[in-house]
Order: sequence, then structure tokens, then C-alpha cells
Amino acid sequence: MKRHVPLLTAIVFAGSTALMAQAQAPTPRSKPDQPPTTKPSAAHEGEHAKASTADQDFAKKVAAGGEAEVQVTELAQQKATSNDVKDLASRLHTDHMKANDELKKIASQKGWTLPAEPTAEQKAKKEKLEKLSGSAFDKEFVNMMVTNHRTNIPNFEREAARGSDADLKQFASSIVPTLKEHLEMAQKVQKSLSGASTASSKSGASSKPGYNK
Repeated sequence: MKRHVPLLTAIVFAGSTALMAQAQAPTPRSKPDQPPTTKPSAAHEGEHAKASTADQDFAKKVAAGGEAEVQVTELAQQKATSNDVKDLASRLHTDHMKANDELKKIASQKGWTLPAEPTAEQKAKKEKLEKLSGSAFDKEFVNMMVTNHRTNIPNFEREAARGSDADLKQFASSIVPTLKEHLEMAQKVQKSLSGASTASSKSGASSKPGYNK
């Protein structure tokens, strides 16, 4: 019986040593919870897609309108009788050609497809203008330029302020001062044509027989 005492003591010692080692071993730290990856909500994605579509719609409208402006100003340089109208048409033609090229460059970088010609409504306005001549042509062309620029300026300002595409916003912002200058020029020519018409009317009335009795 005494022979088994050392063996039993060794077994008990080994067991207690293992328990002590296990108790002293550092408890593994649990990894901190990773924050959940937040995905954009469907509503947010829809809003972004809508904004992108709005940018492209703006670009398409500007492309069509810019092409219409170029064609009409070319026509005015050929048919206008007033030098002021021809000068206005020349300036507008140059600036809109430049703006059209800038817009095409932006669209090409983004893979957007822009219209290469005016809308049906814009074509109809040009056809109407082609049927006029002399002072009637001059007045109609200038009136058209005043109306177009009054309409376009707020659209460009809106895109510059609220657009979602940085390049298109910058483009719109850079064009606004030019459009405002065009409007001011067109209004001056419009006023001069109106004054000339009034003077001509008075001159014609005074030459009637019996007017200066």
C-alpha cells in the first residue's frame, strides 16, 4: 500500500498544478462590436438618382437650346438690316458656340448623350423668323433673344445652386454672367429699335397732307 502513495501524490500535485495554471491564464478578450455598415436607404438612393436625372435633363435642354441659338444667330447675321442687330447676333453666336463646346466636353466625360439639334418647337420659331425680312425680322429676332434669355437665366441659376453634378454646377455658374450680359445687350437693341420705329411713325404722320393746319 505504501508503494502507491508517491504515485497518488504525484497525480494530485499534477492536477492541482494544472488547475492553478488554468486559473492564472489570462482570459481572452472579446473583440469590440464592429459598428454596423450603414447602407444608403432606398429613399436616399432614389433621391440621388433623381438629382442625376435632373442634371442630365438640364444638360439636354441647354444643348438643344444652344444649338437653336447658334442657328438663329447665324440667320440674323445674314438677314438683319440693323447693324446693332447684326452685332448682337455675332456676339451671341460666338458665346453660345463656346458654351456648347464646353457642355459637350462635360457630357463626353460622363457618358451623357446630348441632342445634336433644336427641339421641334425651336425649329418652328426659326422657320417663322425665316419668313420675315427687314425691320420686322430685326424686331422679331431681338424680341426672341430677350425672351429666351429671361427664361434661361433662372434655369442656369437654379442648376448652379441646386445641381448635384459638380462639373455641371460650375458650368452653369460660369454661364450666368454671360447670359445676363446678353440680356442687357438685347434689351438695349430692343429699345433702340422701338425708338427708331416710333420716330419713323411720327415722321410718316407729319408728312400726311393737312396734318399741320
